[in-house]
Amino acid sequence: MNRNHTASTAVGKIPSWLYGGDILGYAREAQLKVRPVDIGQFSWRIQALERYERRTARLVDRIEIAGPGAPGRWDVLNQLPASRVGNTVPPQLVERLRRQLVEDTAEDDFLAKFNWLRASMTLAKDNEFIEAARSAFESLRSVRTVEGEPFFPDLAASFIRFDQALSWRTGLARVMVRTEEEPALLNTRPQQRADQLVFGSATGILTDLPLTRDAYLVPLFLCRSPFIWAITGPREQGVMVYSLGRPMRGQETNPAELIQQFMPGGPAIFPECPPFTATQTSTALAWWVKQLNELLSVVTDPSTYVNQAGEYNPRRQFEAQLSFEQAGRRIQAVLAHQRDQATRQVLAFAALDTFEGLGLVNFDQAVQLTKAQKVLERLGTLLPFNVAEILLPSARRAVNALRDCQDGFLENAYVSGDQVTVPHKSGQSRIMTVEQAMGQYLRVLRNAHHGYGGQNDAGRRRDEVLLMSHTGDLPSDFVLLPYLYWLDALADPQRLRRTLAPRH
Repeated sequence: MNRNHTASTAVGKIPSWLYGGDILGYAREAQLKVRPVDIGQFSWRIQALERYERRTARLVDRIEIAGPGAPGRWDVLNQLPASRVGNTVPPQLVERLRRQLVEDTAEDDFLAKFNWLRASMTLAKDNEFIEAARSAFESLRSVRTVEGEPFFPDLAASFIRFDQALSWRTGLARVMVRTEEEPALLNTRPQQRADQLVFGSATGILTDLPLTRDAYLVPLFLCRSPFIWAITGPREQGVMVYSLGRPMRGQETNPAELIQQFMPGGPAIFPECPPFTATQTSTALAWWVKQLNELLSVVTDPSTYVNQAGEYNPRRQFEAQLSFEQAGRRIQAVLAHQRDQATRQVLAFAALDTFEGLGLVNFDQAVQLTKAQKVLERLGTLLPFNVAEILLPSARRAVNALRDCQDGFLENAYVSGDQVTVPHKSGQSRIMTVEQAMGQYLRVLRNAHHGYGGQNDAGRRRDEVLLMSHTGDLPSDFVLLPYLYWLDALADPQRLRRTLAPRH
């Protein structure tokens, strides 16, 4: 059996001063189990508490507040812990924002209303949050159609709680990366500077996990982009979610702001949103949170990053955490920037590169139609029916677009029917299927962020022929391909234990 499936502990060096010298106390906060191996050498055996107790992790969960048509149980929000960082936004600024978005806008301005609902929940102090959340819910429930019927009859409310243990776990990797570089710090804590964190490595890159959670949740909320089906309000403790029970167009066909007159061209027509039910969105939200809990358990578990000797590699965990957030952000941007197809394409290629760096799927495989079809078919068997009805339409659009990319090949001396003949580094010609040639062509486009022309190597003639032989017209839905592989990782997080292991 592969070592990565059996290892559940990691041996690493923990500085003696951590958490005021209370290393066991730090472990409790991080939901870790630690045991000394050699105190004199700072060596400890570290294990994720969920693996020690052989249970499901408790890092991310969903607190259901109100189902469709049901009254809200707002008192359950009292169980949330206090914010560690107090809200310092002056009340007068909050009131000024409320007036701008509520009192000074038209009654039917949904965008202004939604912006205020989000801001009101995020900016509320702890003792004001429950009332702000209830008020936002009632405001949405009071919206009426022109016939006087509820506009959101299936409105539901949930809170997605992110345990503070996630911050403690990611912070441990950050600390141990530096102490690995500076062993003297194992016994002596560095002095605090007023203008920076002692262990602030990459804190400006890894911000979504402790704050907005956008990289981890927005791909769900935009799974039917350009339509949306939820309104959210991020908090330090998690994210308030209002499931609208119906799709709403998140973007108009015509530019809504003057600056959009100068954006690169995007799709001329946005697709219609396949129908869905409130039950399906509720089920998909519950499934996503459950899978995300398991995925983050794997990503923040030190035993995921041990070598053959069981030694912990904190740098590999540090890099994997940054990579997952980067992938999520890029997919979020692809889903949100419907108008700017050129930027979406760059972001899609970048997201696929990130997945390759994580070992989830290499680029050449990811852009092969056969591979994408197999992943889509596997997801169809793994996802419950109601979950698949919400999440898979965009994944299908990606696979269909990848197939349609092949239509851009031009009949010429190198292209005939379903075959493409290209020069080979051996000096001979190589015959490819159109699918294989499409994968190579997409690699040419991906490498073109350095400029067209590429390296003067053995593959240059092949790339020149491919660039000449395709129109360059790619269906706009092609950029949804990283979303397909994000779903694949989420559907089976335990596969990550093999791919995230340290490189040898």
